[in-house]
Amino acid sequence: MRQRRIGKGVTCLVFVPAAHGQPPCLLVNTSDSSASIIDCTYGPPPGVLTNLAVRHRVRVAHALLPLKCCYSPSSQGYLISASEDKEVYIYSLAKGANYKMSYLKHHQVPVVAVATNHQDTLLASADSLGRVVLWRRMDFSHLPD
Repeated sequence: MRQRRIGKGVTCLVFVPAAHGQPPCLLVNTSDSSASIIDCTYGPPPGVLTNLAVRHRVRVAHALLPLKCCYSPSSQGYLISASEDKEVYIYSLAKGANYKMSYLKHHQVPVVAVATNHQDTLLASADSLGRVVLWRRMDFSHLPD
């Protein structure tokens, strides 16, 4: 069993399989105004988790509410997070992108949950008043990598 303390109260964990030359990782929202990308190292022996290492931490307005995050496999991957400042944060996971942040604005109150559909053509965001917004897209090509 491997353990790693990554910050204050964890409110969401999302496993991301290896892709685009990146190792498998965990996306983790914590109530210290951040989300972390944690690399998972396996083997030897094969299939045995041997290390967890924080690759990077990004800023997300998060102190009180149980915010969720999700992963989009579009392009080279994106960490998408809810936030208490009414925005949906989108961070590129592409190598060399320096975790460039973009955001979507529509909600009038804190955004508490985000999710993508299986085809990765819709992003849903939900706020603390129960409103759900659907963001239709074909890809994230309009966002900088």
